Amino acid sequence: MMRCFRIGLFTALAVLMQGCAAEMERSSRLDSSGLTVATESNAVVFANPVRTFAAGARDYAYLGPVEINRMGERQYYLWVGLASTIDQDYVQREPPKADTLALIVNGEPMMLPLTAWETDLDLPPYESPAPVYATFSAATTVDQIHRIADAEFVELYLIAGDGLDARYLPWDRLWTAWREFPPQ
Repeated sequence: MMRCFRIGLFTALAVLMQGCAAEMERSSRLDSSGLTVATESNAVVFANPVRTFAAGARDYAYLGPVEINRMGERQYYLWVGLASTIDQDYVQREPPKADTLALIVNGEPMMLPLTAWETDLDLPPYESPAPVYATFSAATTVDQIHRIADAEFVELYLIAGDGLDARYLPWDRLWTAWREFPPQ
């Protein structure tokens, strides 16, 4: 009897802990430029194996929603940070010349114009475990952010004017936390 109670208790605790781990915190801060910046606590990680350099070498694309509030006028972006386990100086690779972010959301394409992330913000919206060597932004809407949040599967493509530049597959699936974005 006591053993059944312990197993039931352990199962209930594991389910509760798993639910807490799946939730992401949101961040909102006032920048010195007077803008309020809202983000998730962590960007979603996508990966692209680069086997030509090493068996475990990967390029990463970090993706996260950003709300910039200019005195009540809100703008929404998807921030894209590119990182790699490969020393970019060593391999002498140029950053991608991508001009389109293509997200395949449950098999349906979502094409967003991509521009360099250039703002007057004090800090980048997200930190990453691997050093970021290029950052981009794609203007978006809350509806598009929620469409991604409701997806079972998302793929990320960077597309240059002359064709596909890079394909990234999900490393984690934390985009489901975006259902509550932006913070109220």
